[in-house]
Amino acid sequence: MKRKEYVYILSDTDRKRHIHTRDGKKITDFMVQYEVLIQGKWLPVVRYDTAHGYAHKDIINPDGSKQKVILGEYGYEEALTIADLDVNQNWQAYKSRYMGRHST
Repeated sequence: MKRKEYVYILSDTDRKRHIHTRDGKKITDFMVQYEVLIQGKWLPVVRYDTAHGYAHKDIINPDGSKQKVILGEYGYEEALTIADLDVNQNWQAYKSRYMGRHST
């Protein structure tokens, strides 16, 4: 199995972390997470992963609570592609939502 890890800088205070493990051409697990830098700490805002044995998306609130969206109809390969595209295209909207709920 081959594990790959990437960090993509989106701005000075925004990044995407991408981790996946592949067995041949098959994705066996993954995590794609959008994070924002607040007061010197990188905080997760949206995370796609396979942590519980299925592909899902967690929309994370500043208080740590989460809204889970199950991606059950997609295989891991397709879910990983969806995760990358969603974060690339929508990170600013996720940030706006998160910051609107964040008290500094």
